[in-house]
Amino acid sequence: MRRFVTGLTALAMLVQVTGVAFAGHRCRSRSAPACYAPACAPACGVQYQTSYHPVTRTVYRQVMVPVEQEVEETVLVPHTRTEERQHTVYVPQTRLVNQQRTVLRCEYQQQQRQVTVMVPVTREVVQEYTVCVPQVTTETRHATVQVPQVHQEKRQATVTSYRHVPQVVTRQVVCYRPQVVSTGCAPSGCGSPCGGCAPSTCVQMVPVVQNVSHTVMTCVPEQHVQEYTVNVCSYRTEQRAYNVQVVHNTFQKQTRRVPVTTCEAQVRNITVTVPVTRQEVQNYQVSVCEMVPQVQKYNVQVVEYSRQTQRRKVQVMQCQTVAQQVTEMVPVTTCVPVAPCCH
Repeated sequence: MRRFVTGLTALAMLVQVTGVAFAGHRCRSRSAPACYAPACAPACGVQYQTSYHPVTRTVYRQVMVPVEQEVEETVLVPHTRTEERQHTVYVPQTRLVNQQRTVLRCEYQQQQRQVTVMVPVTREVVQEYTVCVPQVTTETRHATVQVPQVHQEKRQATVTSYRHVPQVVTRQVVCYRPQVVSTGCAPSGCGSPCGGCAPSTCVQMVPVVQNVSHTVMTCVPEQHVQEYTVNVCSYRTEQRAYNVQVVHNTFQKQTRRVPVTTCEAQVRNITVTVPVTRQEVQNYQVSVCEMVPQVQKYNVQVVEYSRQTQRRKVQVMQCQTVAQQVTEMVPVTTCVPVAPCCH
């Protein structure tokens, strides 16, 4: 809304400015719209200039304002009362009932029975079996072996040895010598040319650099050829004979008597205990539970609600229109001639 009002204001000001422009014929330029120029100008050149002018206008705004308003509402007010009620409940009652049942009684009796049993019987039986009998014989066999032979050979090698050569080396050594140094005037009891003090001295150790020569041993490498003897091993082939023990197996049949056990069937009389079942009728009592109806009374709290009208004040937001002065910068475009025109 604010932008729309601003656009209308700018358009009205532009119409007012262009309405009071030059009166005459209209000429056009390549980059600008038509404008008015003097009628006597042979060639009219124009230029647009834009300037900003403050414009004050009144803007109406919608503002939410809290307003206190009295409202009427209906509420439910609870009322409690005691009411006596009754209901039917089922109470369990137990009674004894006589019943009969048939049970099986187990009794044991002694009876004679015949059974067939297997009795083991052992007899000696002649059996024939084959055994392996080893026989050892001596045989001569030949084998080719490698026999080592050792002989000595002389060889040469270049050996490096080190010889110690004495060499005189001069080095600089720092040593200290005592030297008397004057430290200034010391106070004395008698008159002196120093004005009441006597010169004092002390001994200090002053470093002195001296060249000292000493002999050092230097190792000089020397190479020479040295002969040494080594043992060289070679092998020659020989045929050798040796005896071995060879085992040959022969099979022989032999007989033996072995005990063999077999089972034979025999009939025997035995006494066994046999269970005998008989039926017997028993009387017994059982507890039967029955549900008996019973009326019970009890008190309950009953809540009833009644409607009541109440008034109370609440804050309500209302929309109000408020006028406000706003100053804005509005662009104004004017058409200015740039070529000279006659009047």
